[in-house]
Amino acid sequence: MTATPTGTPPATLIDGWQISKELGNGGFAFVFLGEKNGKRNALKVARHREASGDPKQTHARTLRELTALLMLNHPNIVRTQGHGYTETGNAYLALDYVEGWTLAEWAERKHPTIREVLSVFEKLAGALSYMHRRGILHRDLKLLNVLIRKSDGAPVIIDFSCATYPLAEDLTDEGLPPGTNRYRAPEQFQFLHEHKDEHRARYAFQVADEIFAVGVMLHELLTDPRPSEFRVRFDLNGSFSKPPPPRLVNARVPEALSDLVESILSRDPSRRPVDTEALRRELAELQTDPVADYDVPAHPPSEQRQMGAAHAEFPAALAMQPPPLKQRVAVLERPRGQAWWLAGVAGVVAIAVAAGLWSYSGEVRAPAAESHVAASPTPPSPSRSVPPKTAPPAMSPPSPSPVAPPGPTIAAVPKEGSALKNPAPEVLIQGRTLRLPKKSAAVAECASLSLVAALAAGCPAAQIRPESFTCPAGAERAMRENLHWTDGDSFSLVLDDRHGREEVWFAAGAEVVGIVPKGMSDRRQREVAPVGTRFYGKAYYLSEKMGRADGPALVVRYDRVKLPGQDEQPVCFVVEGTAIAFKDGMVKAYNLDSGTVVDRWP
Repeated sequence: MTATPTGTPPATLIDGWQISKELGNGGFAFVFLGEKNGKRNALKVARHREASGDPKQTHARTLRELTALLMLNHPNIVRTQGHGYTETGNAYLALDYVEGWTLAEWAERKHPTIREVLSVFEKLAGALSYMHRRGILHRDLKLLNVLIRKSDGAPVIIDFSCATYPLAEDLTDEGLPPGTNRYRAPEQFQFLHEHKDEHRARYAFQVADEIFAVGVMLHELLTDPRPSEFRVRFDLNGSFSKPPPPRLVNARVPEALSDLVESILSRDPSRRPVDTEALRRELAELQTDPVADYDVPAHPPSEQRQMGAAHAEFPAALAMQPPPLKQRVAVLERPRGQAWWLAGVAGVVAIAVAAGLWSYSGEVRAPAAESHVAASPTPPSPSRSVPPKTAPPAMSPPSPSPVAPPGPTIAAVPKEGSALKNPAPEVLIQGRTLRLPKKSAAVAECASLSLVAALAAGCPAAQIRPESFTCPAGAERAMRENLHWTDGDSFSLVLDDRHGREEVWFAAGAEVVGIVPKGMSDRRQREVAPVGTRFYGKAYYLSEKMGRADGPALVVRYDRVKLPGQDEQPVCFVVEGTAIAFKDGMVKAYNLDSGTVVDRWP
């Protein structure tokens, strides 16, 4: 085996295991396929690297993962078969070799029915309940960390590198525990915001966080026919908007299941299932529901098939809306396909406040592994889109859990409903009941809807401004120690590498991936942000009414960066370009621009 600069063992033999190939690599380890005494195992070898932010902790992290796995013995959790050190001194774990697909790949290849999806998630919840009873929290549940075994279709939870257990030593000094931001519960970001000036503050990960991550996985499988693709997706843990109900995105999702997913993803941890055993019971109840809606594939197989350069249209549940909505959706859609969930509810709410609610004094209580190319979906037949008549399942009663109870309490967001019945709804203001004018009432109604529902109701397009927030956990240190960036450094880049360098329409609130193109002459940039460096972030729009004195602007806020041949790093990097035009939630600006390294979001 050829040696690599990142610490891959140079030998083809590791402690008696014959290495045949690399299965993958992550932030803290390489994984190889090894064979010993006729048995195959996955060998997870710790990697030493400065970019990890804790090069002295790689062995400690591996041994902590080993400790967690030694306390577990469950058919749906990967097991350890041995451990030791390579000739180069890297700690390794020998794990079960699970021949199968990631959860995302399984959904695309097997076209499972909704009942089959529920069966998988019931087993996952059961494994998590077993794990939590032993005081172990995974802390990095996501589609990539669940494998579906080919032999029996059973799920297996893998990668315990972020796991923790009672009395485990902290290996990071950041406010949030290690994990993947998309799957973090919103209370983690709330904690980080509230304690941004307290350098010693540490968030205590809870069972409620784990349950939220399960909800994100289930929401993704039910709403996205190709979850393994890189694409723009709705921010399920965003500060301003609730996740769209799965049934609104995919008409095949039964109403009871959609309601359960909504409760799992609640902004208030106390409204989620009380523990993973309660979640397992609710999933089991839905799985045994005799209604035929559960026996329909979650997505039409034609939507999940690789179709060359074709692009996905808006989800069938929404594409079947009247023509005006379809035309507006077409404007919002970008070439990657299904870039349909904008973080636009924040803008809708801002418009509601500006249009009517600020006209009153006092407090207003109002709702606040493989790459696939997208294919055009086939709308489901009406017979398969009829919602089931069964009512949503009742939440299981609270029961004691050996693991800590749900985390910090965040104010509950009122449940989204259909359009308001009254033309002028009443609003409670400091004990007084006032009736909003018709115009303000209509805007307030829009504010209570998710973006797609708001569009369907004919609500106005929204201007999206970035929220005030701290930099990602570890960004300051990563920029200073790993990237050698300093506050005020300026780099040039193509803001979204899916387009050319000329004028481009950006979807306000959508994710973008920028890249440093060839031809950059600045010497410092060539040293610390060379050609091929990728920036990951979101686009926003600021107008004169939002404090812009020198005209409207496109703002792109990048929170991650990946230099060629290196791992992703958290960063604070902002591009502010002149907005040429704004229409229907889209911002037109030049795609080639420069940005600045900052120490906090503006």
